[in-house]
Amino acid sequence: MTETSNYTVEDSFIALKAAYLARPFPSYEERTMQLNRLRLSIIENQARLLDAAKIDFSMRSEDDSILADIVPTISHIKYLSKHLSTWMKPENRSAGWEFWPSKVSTEYVPKGVVGIIAPWNYPIQLALVPLATAIAAGNKVMIKLSEYTPRVNAVIKDVLSVLQDDCIVIEGGAGIAIKFSHQAFDHLFFTGSTGVGRKVYAAAAQNLVPVTLELGGKSPLIVLEDANIEKVILDIVFAKNMNAGQVCVAPDYVLVDESIWETLIERLKLAFLKVDQNVLKTGIVNDAQAQRLKSLMIDAQDKGAVTYHSNSIESLKASAFGTHLVIEPPLDARIMQEEVFGPILSLIKIKNLAEAKEIVQSLGQPLTCYLYTSNDAAQVDIRQNLQSGSLCINDMLFQVAVPDLPFGGVGSSGMGYYHGKEGFITFSHCKSIFQSSNKLWRSKLFSKYSHAIRRLLTRLYLK
Repeated sequence: MTETSNYTVEDSFIALKAAYLARPFPSYEERTMQLNRLRLSIIENQARLLDAAKIDFSMRSEDDSILADIVPTISHIKYLSKHLSTWMKPENRSAGWEFWPSKVSTEYVPKGVVGIIAPWNYPIQLALVPLATAIAAGNKVMIKLSEYTPRVNAVIKDVLSVLQDDCIVIEGGAGIAIKFSHQAFDHLFFTGSTGVGRKVYAAAAQNLVPVTLELGGKSPLIVLEDANIEKVILDIVFAKNMNAGQVCVAPDYVLVDESIWETLIERLKLAFLKVDQNVLKTGIVNDAQAQRLKSLMIDAQDKGAVTYHSNSIESLKASAFGTHLVIEPPLDARIMQEEVFGPILSLIKIKNLAEAKEIVQSLGQPLTCYLYTSNDAAQVDIRQNLQSGSLCINDMLFQVAVPDLPFGGVGSSGMGYYHGKEGFITFSHCKSIFQSSNKLWRSKLFSKYSHAIRRLLTRLYLK
C-alpha cells in the first residue's frame, strides 16, 4: 500500500497500530515465513530492481546494485532467519537468594509499529535490511522511501506486496517526511544526513519516540609510514568508485604520513586516471548533487588547496563525474566541514599518529575510521583512544557487509545500531519478568516479620 498525502500518513499509522494490537506477538514460524517471502520476492524482482536503479541514477553499474544493494540484503535476511529462534528464547537471570524461590528472566518482545526513513544512495539495502530486521523482531513497519529513486520505489512496492499485512510504503517529498517523523511510532529508524537527522530526532522527541539515527560523518583514512602502499591505493580506488563514493562509510579524507606523502599522491593520480578511462561506473544521482560536489572543490581551491581532476572540472556532469583529489585543504574549507558523499578525496600530510588523532577529533566523531598500519601499538591506540562508530584496519567498506557485526555511529555520526543480534535488540523491547508461585508463605512472612527482615538486610548490606 502506498500513501502520498499528509492525511493518509496518519491513517496508515493508525491502521498498522490496530493490526499490531490485534496480534502483538507473532510466532517464530510466522516471522520466518515472512522473511522467506521477502527474500524470494527480492530474488524474483532482481532484474527489475537493477533496471530501475540504472534509471534513477544518472548511471549505475550492475556491480554496485548487485554487490552492494541486493546481495547484502539477501545475506542479512538469511542471517536473521538462521538465528531468530535463539534470539526469541527467554533468558534466565539470577534473582539472588533474597528473592528465592522466585524466578526472573528477560524476553525480547516486539515494540509495535516501526517507522523507517530510507535514503537514496542504496535504495534497496538501506530500505529492506532495517525493514527485514524489524519484521524479524515481530513489528509492523511503515517505511518512507526516498523521492530521489521513484523507479526503484515502484519495484520495492511490488516486492513488499508479500508483506501487505505487516508493511505500508509511503512516498513523497519533504512535507510527507515531516508528517511521517511526527507519528507516534514505537521506534523510528532514520538513515541520512546529520542535518536532517537532527530534525527527525526533534520531531520524534515530541512523542518520546526512541530513535536510531544512521548518519553521515567525515570518515578518515589514516595511512602510517609502514602501510602497504599498493594495498592502500587499490582499496581507495575501490572505495571511492563504489557507488561513485555515495557511501556513508566511504573515506572522506586521508591523513598521510609525510614520509610516504609524495609517493602516495602520484600513485593515486595514476590509479584514478586509469580507472576513469577503463571502468564503467555509477554516476552521481542527479545534477544537483553533482553541482554541490563541484562547489566543494571550487571552495577548496579558493582557500588554497591544490586539486587534481581525472575529468575536466569545467565539464563535469552527473553521469561522467570522474574522481578527484583535493590536496592540503584547510580545515575550515567546506570540503573538510561537510560530508562529501562523492568521488572526491582530500589528502592532508601528517607528522605522526598524534597529529592524525588531533585532526580527526577536531572534525567530530566519524561513522567509521580506517587505519593502515602493521604497528600493533598504533592499532591499539586508535582502537582505545579515538571515538568512531566502527574501526576498519587495513581494509575498507567490508565491515558494513558482515551480518554479525553491529553497524552504527556515535555522537555526530549517529546513535544506536543495527545488523546482527544488535539489530533484533534495537527493534525489540527487553521485557523483564519476575515470576513467583501463588502460595502465601512468603507474603505472610513479610507481613509478620517485616521489621526483622529489614534489620537482617541492613546488617548484610549497610554495615
